[in-house]
Amino acid sequence: MSATSVNPPPGDATQPAGSRPAPVSVVSAEPALVRVRRELDAIIDISRAVSSTLHIDALLLRIMERTTDLMQADRSTLFVVDAEKGELWSKVMQGNEPHTITLRIGDGIAGWVAEHNQGMKLDDVYTDARFDKTWDEKSGYRTRSLLCVPITDKDGDVVAVIQCLNKRGRGFDAEDEHLLACIGTQCAVAIENAFLYASLAHANAELQVLYDVEQEIAGAHDLHTMLSGVLERLQTLMKVELAALLLCNANGSQVFSLRRDTPSFDVRAVDARETQQLLLHAQLPVARYADESGAVAELLIAKDTALDVRETYSAPVFDGRVLIGVLQVGNRVRKLGAAALDIDEPSMLRLLALVSAQLARGIVALHEREAGERAERLALLGHSVGAILHDMRTPLTAVAGYVELMTAEPSTEVRREHAARVGRALEHMEAMTHEVLSFARGQREVLIGKVYLNKFVEEVREMLVPETARAGVTLEVEAKYDGVARFDESKVKRVIFNLARNACQAMGRGGHFRWTIDRVGEQLVFECADTGPGIPKEMEGRLFESFATHGKTGGTGLGLAMAKKIIDAHCGQIGVRSRPGHGATFRIEIPL
Repeated sequence: MSATSVNPPPGDATQPAGSRPAPVSVVSAEPALVRVRRELDAIIDISRAVSSTLHIDALLLRIMERTTDLMQADRSTLFVVDAEKGELWSKVMQGNEPHTITLRIGDGIAGWVAEHNQGMKLDDVYTDARFDKTWDEKSGYRTRSLLCVPITDKDGDVVAVIQCLNKRGRGFDAEDEHLLACIGTQCAVAIENAFLYASLAHANAELQVLYDVEQEIAGAHDLHTMLSGVLERLQTLMKVELAALLLCNANGSQVFSLRRDTPSFDVRAVDARETQQLLLHAQLPVARYADESGAVAELLIAKDTALDVRETYSAPVFDGRVLIGVLQVGNRVRKLGAAALDIDEPSMLRLLALVSAQLARGIVALHEREAGERAERLALLGHSVGAILHDMRTPLTAVAGYVELMTAEPSTEVRREHAARVGRALEHMEAMTHEVLSFARGQREVLIGKVYLNKFVEEVREMLVPETARAGVTLEVEAKYDGVARFDESKVKRVIFNLARNACQAMGRGGHFRWTIDRVGEQLVFECADTGPGIPKEMEGRLFESFATHGKTGGTGLGLAMAKKIIDAHCGQIGVRSRPGHGATFRIEIPL
């Protein structure tokens, strides 16, 4: 191959005046070009791999697989940092099943890299005292060379560590270290997106469990039907092999159980000794494992089962302050790539406690209907859960919209902005989820606090953008007053969301929605105006009644009723001005 030279551009300050520039050999530049090409190809390859899934387990395994090929190593491991626990964890494949491995931050090479935020390259790992050779001794694998680099977030904090072992043919060099750092940069964004997605998936999964359990409770006409339906829902939605309930009542104690190894719903009587033993283990929601309490788990499943009980999660069932039973699920079914299946232990316990509270209320409601009061109780439960689900639509739309934008956005900074918006929407959804229990009990308290309107208005606007854009509606927000007010921020957000959603549905495809924020004397005034057809005559006089709806497909008739209850609780007022064919304007006044 012949060498070719290229001259620098005119005016290059590196060349003395009047001198001829030295020729640059293409041959000498070729290794550098090959190296850059390899790095670009690696980054593109990893980008394609990490963009193909948002499930954290599948993502880690995919990153490790591609990194191993790109680095020409025997194997690679990506450890995720859990700062709260002071641990690193990763997923490895054993056979066809993923398994989690953990180590303390500071332990081993990966732990040291995570602790010191500094990469490490070893040509012979056995010469370094920090290397833990236990795995080599157990597996028979011989680790020779190692390259390990930290992965940091935008604040410089270590969020993960990526490690490669035994480069084929030779040891790792500085070029490999630079390449692995580039791969790590791509991984950081992918890991952040995967955790945001997992958070959303978990929130949706929890809401689905609560809603489906509530549906089973509300639709049941007797105890047997209700409990069989609830346990079947729990088994399916929480992805467990067994679900069981011990119930103590005036007629004696019974265990209702459902197991994956048999389709039958089992009901059996429990004597006083078994009942007492079970109740002693259910004073608080607790996770128990077979090596500690296998005998207790056996009491909740039928005696003749051949199911191997590995782990159980239990929660007490209270009627008021009286402990009336134990709800238990066990043996989580773990499957790679399904985020809703990978619920951690605290989430399992929290969800089980919510379900046990729902179940207790359902049992009480069933007894009250037999006494002539059940219909009213079930109406309250259905109304409360329906209201929460109704109000979840706007933040869910916002989250879905911004997650979709993140997947197509090349700018890291813009993705972070979208991620922040997703985080705020998830916080709002979490606050609404916590209201499920209070709404189910018929409580309507508001938590009045100081609200900075500029921040409040921006957060509401961010979540209204996807809602209105999806309906082809233009959104206008005019803040004539941006000072401080006092109201329940979460609940007033829901009022604005409901009015905006109703306006979008009324206008169909297209239109204009305007939200104005002003101060009149000592009143905070919100006005929400649309260019729709106006309030139909059929709805005059009953616009703010529960379940009153007209002409909307899938409408619940709860939005305006809930809005009025919230404004009434603030000692405020809500009204509407409308003319047929000229839209509607809702006016809200809240004392400052």
